[in-house]
Amino acid sequence: MKRLLAQRQTLAFLLVLAGYFLLHIVLRVAISPSLDYDEAEQMLLSQWLLPGYTEQPPLYTWVQRLLFALFGKGVFAISLLKNTLLFLTYLIVFLTARRALHNERLAILASLSLLFIPQIGWESQRDMTHTTLAVLAAAATLWQVLRLLERQNLGNYIVLGVIIAVGILSKANYLLFAAVLFITLATFAEGRRLLLNRHMALALCLALLLPSGYLWWMTENRDIVFSATHKFKREALDFWYKGPASLVVKTFLFLTPLWLILLLLFPRGLRRALPSGEDLPPRLLQRLLLFLFIALLMVVLAGKVTYVKDRWLQPLLFIVPLVFFARHHREQPTTSRFTLFIVLAVLAALGIYLAFTLRVVAASYSGSFCRLNYPFAAIGADLRALGFREGVLLSDDRFLAGNLHLLFPASPALVPGYRFERQLPKENSGPPAPDRRQLAVVWHAAQSLTLPDELRSYLASAFAVTDIPTEPSVLRHRYLFARDETLDLAVLLIPLPRPPTEQKPLRPIPGKG
Repeated sequence: MKRLLAQRQTLAFLLVLAGYFLLHIVLRVAISPSLDYDEAEQMLLSQWLLPGYTEQPPLYTWVQRLLFALFGKGVFAISLLKNTLLFLTYLIVFLTARRALHNERLAILASLSLLFIPQIGWESQRDMTHTTLAVLAAAATLWQVLRLLERQNLGNYIVLGVIIAVGILSKANYLLFAAVLFITLATFAEGRRLLLNRHMALALCLALLLPSGYLWWMTENRDIVFSATHKFKREALDFWYKGPASLVVKTFLFLTPLWLILLLLFPRGLRRALPSGEDLPPRLLQRLLLFLFIALLMVVLAGKVTYVKDRWLQPLLFIVPLVFFARHHREQPTTSRFTLFIVLAVLAALGIYLAFTLRVVAASYSGSFCRLNYPFAAIGADLRALGFREGVLLSDDRFLAGNLHLLFPASPALVPGYRFERQLPKENSGPPAPDRRQLAVVWHAAQSLTLPDELRSYLASAFAVTDIPTEPSVLRHRYLFARDETLDLAVLLIPLPRPPTEQKPLRPIPGKG
């Protein structure tokens, strides 16, 4: 009877969880036709199938391109991918907790705890791409390792190899999680048997073979791969205390309000130690968290990092709820505590819905307009009124370029200095084809009505355009849900001469670096 009730409880939880993310898709499609920054970047990058794009691995873009092919280029396909990945993350955390703790209720609480981690519950919904995939890959790796501890057969090792390959193609900080997980396994006799199994070599071969194209691309494009190292704010002096201090503060903030909720409902949980004769999974989880923090500290010190962003912690510290509830897995949470946690999780979910909506529809009251308030539908209508139908879109802003491509999906969008463009096929790297004889150049008019030097140089080098109009058209529209606040964009429509009958080989678009 108890087993049947637990199954019904689990089924109800999974249905509600699926409904939660389905409603997020509906809300995202309904609230704005415009794209946020990371969404616009995916719209821009997914125009082409390439082995690599930016400093981030390419798998997210590959999958996004596939969904665009299936459902069309739009907000729905973008939100579908994001929310599918998040649903799978919550699901796998639940499955991991159930396998490690053998407690259905605690598994539900561990999964719902992710709602109380702002970087996962809120920021991942707001505008994140590669990090979302990396968290899923890390959670899936941990889940598969627990499965291997129970049954070390060929099939499970093949699955592990595929998951690691997905992680490699998701985001760089996944590799830190995977490395620390294997080191932690090596500290247990059962873990060493798993690592030394003859099938492990096959798993590692798959993990390197499947992303081999991207790994080779990395060696040929090191300037792109390491172009974001400035985000770490490395310093030669004072790094020894600034870095660790930033790590501690960001870890504390990353886990707020989760630790407040857990402290409120399970006040003894933080003080409780695991029994000496405990099963392996709870001990593995606890040691893994300790080793992850040590590894983070070592990376910060070795790299002389002085600034840590909390989103970098997502693929590492998502296990905190698992570790916490591992201390409680031998006792069933009381009905009152379980119910109160569920109520708080529901309130958190409603709060996320509300915040997601109000940041757009109530922006006029705060005076702070987000990117979803940009009136791109009206801008697209103005561009058509000016005579642009199909051609090449050019902007110095990735966000603008991605949104413009959404408005004109048949028109390639380019950004000067975006290093991946040097890889584009020749048909996309020179003057447009005869049916694309227009070039629309768009930039922020608030900065200057004069064509930015970067765009001017790009027009000359990539398109051989030197006769450039001096008076741009200014498109002015109110932000969505605004009273008087407007967005001003400057536009130049440049007709290009038709190519000669025997067209010469097209010059590649130069990239920076």
